[in-house]
Amino acid sequence: MIKFLIPSFFLLLVLSSFAPTITTDEIRREYPKAMADKTICEKWYQQMQGESFDNNPVLLAYKGGIYMGMAKFAVIAKKMTYVNNGRDLIDKAVAKDKLNVEIRFIRYAVQSKLPTALGYNKNKTEDKAFIMANLSQIKNEQFKNEILKYLQENT
Repeated sequence: MIKFLIPSFFLLLVLSSFAPTITTDEIRREYPKAMADKTICEKWYQQMQGESFDNNPVLLAYKGGIYMGMAKFAVIAKKMTYVNNGRDLIDKAVAKDKLNVEIRFIRYAVQSKLPTALGYNKNKTEDKAFIMANLSQIKNEQFKNEILKYLQENT
């Protein structure tokens, strides 16, 4: 029995080290702060490196949003790399779950803040309409109110 338990214990330790350590609630709380503070954004960027989030489109969208935040704080030579990577991650998240209000809100928020010259703004109207029509899907009342406030302030 011991011969079975010891290898199983080590296997569990190894497998748990590959599990994402970031929760949706955690990034949802911290994301607005990261968009306003370079240090917090860099912390999240570092934390998300190496995480693919292929099985969690919401976290994938937040990762894309963090890349966009990094573009805001980056030197000019690196801005477009962050923007392109962030756009790709967000669009991948939308493709994985088109009906997710939170993912569409992340894309809307990013597109509403980016300069139109960057060309990543074609979904703003569609996303805002989708968000408004499906806001009732958001069960967290505080988050729902934050979305409404953002939509009112950024229209």
